[in-house]
Amino acid sequence: MELTEQQPTTLMIADDHKLFAEGLSAILSEQHNFKIIGMASNGKEVLHLLNNQVPDILILDLNMPVLDGEIAAEKIRQLFPAVKIMVLSMYYTTKLATKLESIGVMAFVQKDTDAETLFKIISGLQKGEKYFQKIKPDIQASSFNDGDHFQKSHNLTAREMEILKLISEDYSSQQIAQKLFIALNTVDTHRKNMAQKLNVNGKAGLLKFALENKLR
Repeated sequence: MELTEQQPTTLMIADDHKLFAEGLSAILSEQHNFKIIGMASNGKEVLHLLNNQVPDILILDLNMPVLDGEIAAEKIRQLFPAVKIMVLSMYYTTKLATKLESIGVMAFVQKDTDAETLFKIISGLQKGEKYFQKIKPDIQASSFNDGDHFQKSHNLTAREMEILKLISEDYSSQQIAQKLFIALNTVDTHRKNMAQKLNVNGKAGLLKFALENKLR
């Protein structure tokens, strides 16, 4: 009786950090049982790719321009339900994990996970297993809850504090605008003002500041 050769698991990567995406692709391509069939730098690009070729597993970043990972995941679940989605992100909270699982994401993994663990998770996904890392419950930092002192010391308005908190929870500008019922241009203006007040560079700088000050 002839043994049939097992087909490799096909993978697609969506991440706007080119160096990280290429490094991840190289590591995964070294495994004989994985095959990279596409790479995208934002959610819109990955939707275009999926119209032409559907992978077994999509490895998706959350923080991406044009169309972020969370919104992209919702659309992909609707349009391509057979695709198993793994979110690979720097930012991880139990609240976000619960939201992603409710969308239909099958795995939520931090980017500092070692390669061997990642290989095992991907192989498990292909078998239909889910993977959500166990972390301690979200802790609200006293520095943020001491609202007035934190706000005054950084010369932030109440609205800016509200937006900064949402930035720390990986909300895109579009999502913040919808959640707070304000215009997208207004959110962008607040972002620019905060970046200037906090002496940070753009979206990435604000997110880093929010995480370092435990605003999540």
